[in-house]
Amino acid sequence: MRKLVVPIILLLLTIFQAYGQSGLYIPKEIRSAYQAKTRSPGGSPGADYFQNTADYNIDAEFDPVGGVLFGNSSIIYKNNSSFDLQKIVFKLYPNLYKKGAARNFNIEAADVGNGMNIISLIGIDDSIRNIVIKDKLLIVSLAKPLLPGESIGFVCEWSYQFPMETLIREGRYLDSTFFVAYWYPRIAVFDDIDGWDTHQYNGEQEFYNDFGDYSVRIRVPDNYLVWASGELKNPSEVYSDTLLNILETAYSSDEVANIITKENVGDNIFARNDRNIWEFSSVNITDFAFCLSNNFLWDATSVKIANKRVKIDAVYKPGSLDFQEVAHLSAQSLRLLSRRIGINYPYPRLTAFNGHYGMEFPMMINDGDAINPNETIFITAHEIAHTWFPFLVGINEHRYAFMDEGLVTYLPKTVEDQLSEDSAYRSMLSILKKYSFYGGSDIDLPMMVPSEQLTGKTYMYVSYNRSAIAYYILNDMLGDKTFNKCIYRFIKDWSGKHPTAYDMFYTFNKVSGKNLDWFWEKWFFSFGMADIGIKGFSQKKNIVTIDIENTGGLPSPIFLTLGFEDGSIEKLHKNAFIWAKGDKELSFGFKTDKKVASIEIDDSYSPDANKSNNFLSK
Repeated sequence: MRKLVVPIILLLLTIFQAYGQSGLYIPKEIRSAYQAKTRSPGGSPGADYFQNTADYNIDAEFDPVGGVLFGNSSIIYKNNSSFDLQKIVFKLYPNLYKKGAARNFNIEAADVGNGMNIISLIGIDDSIRNIVIKDKLLIVSLAKPLLPGESIGFVCEWSYQFPMETLIREGRYLDSTFFVAYWYPRIAVFDDIDGWDTHQYNGEQEFYNDFGDYSVRIRVPDNYLVWASGELKNPSEVYSDTLLNILETAYSSDEVANIITKENVGDNIFARNDRNIWEFSSVNITDFAFCLSNNFLWDATSVKIANKRVKIDAVYKPGSLDFQEVAHLSAQSLRLLSRRIGINYPYPRLTAFNGHYGMEFPMMINDGDAINPNETIFITAHEIAHTWFPFLVGINEHRYAFMDEGLVTYLPKTVEDQLSEDSAYRSMLSILKKYSFYGGSDIDLPMMVPSEQLTGKTYMYVSYNRSAIAYYILNDMLGDKTFNKCIYRFIKDWSGKHPTAYDMFYTFNKVSGKNLDWFWEKWFFSFGMADIGIKGFSQKKNIVTIDIENTGGLPSPIFLTLGFEDGSIEKLHKNAFIWAKGDKELSFGFKTDKKVASIEIDDSYSPDANKSNNFLSK
């Protein structure tokens, strides 16, 4: 009995200690995960953490003229949880375009239709009892429960009309070029926090997918070329000998090869047949997208990351404003991001597609044209950085979009600094500048409000801007070495898994050796704004005393410019740790033999929603 009681007491003490040290609100779902040992209060996966998997074997045929996609898939789903699963939930993303469907974006009238047509769905061994479609979800009731450790198989045949006019993360470009995403019935995530993910895709929130292996064959006509989220397994069957020779050189070199140019676009010298089946394979990825074209230009190159070469393709419209540089920028971004994050790019290839706006998928990005080189650098590095979040670390963007969008807005800034020649655009300057407009406004909400409850400008600001600033301040507090150690450990612990925001918070606490709950509580859980003001200053001989007030409530760094009577200036910096005790006002001394004439807060390097209290002079 004693042998049983002692471990239970130790477990309870660990949990109570974690709760007692934490000033953070912890919802009951997270507490239950700690008690079930699927997650650790220290931020790591628990001893009983589980991750279900789904492997897809897909045959698809796409008609570029009519835009109809036919698919047939066999799926093997394994229940690695400790639960008996009574049902299996599928996501039907193309039902976003179904007449009467709920959505957060307007779509073109021509694209409103019947959504995804499930021609057949068969459970191997007669495992299906009933099927119900609810908006974008297909719910399969099982004839008998899927027990822990068991697998279940499905064979599904489907078709749908691809949206030919609307551009929401995918679409048709130049009449006969397509980026195809959200295109197959996929099994939803079953996790230890909420069970089945039943979020209804509305066109706004992005990913929450399980990991799995993909074997995909795509049939397309008329000399179309195809790029996808995986390695092409049959290049000699679909590429001409001319193209094979060109690619062999391009994929072994740092130089960019212009494969399809304005001079040869449309020539029948690249694809081997009039009708090809393109075979792709991927291991342990969270999604699969592809693009096809017979009129885009194509650049190819590669970059050496550690001991392997990553193949890079950039495919773009002939009139693109900036994509001529994207193959090179992609290679540079992959190299610099791998170094910055400390974890090498995990995939064998990357395709940058010239579509619209900016969107990411495993091994693929879909980016529009940018109006200046800085924007091109930003959107390329940002979308590639999504490789680590949420594709390597499987973040739930329905709930915690600020985790990945904020990190991949902030982390690539050092890459942008190295690639950009415009000093005004570098680092966090452009992000901090936006804060002066949005900070403290009615859309400046706490980040822990579930992302699926946010929309429009509020969703964008909270997920991208406020979160990136929080990570910037955190990096300034911890220093590069410690901050990078925290990011590295977070990725290592949660690669191929689904962390919550609490897992990230407590990983930083653990690795840094500091209780940062005061910081998380203010920036992630609380209303407030960043507004540091100068309350006063005085000088006695060579000691200057500066009085600062935090009128906004959020802990922010202080960057001061001291102006002296002789016309010279001096810079002073204090990181946000000075607010760790919750002070609203504080004073600190500064030693100088000069006479101080003025003090000004430099809001170029600190978020500031109110500039009226930034300057004080004698």
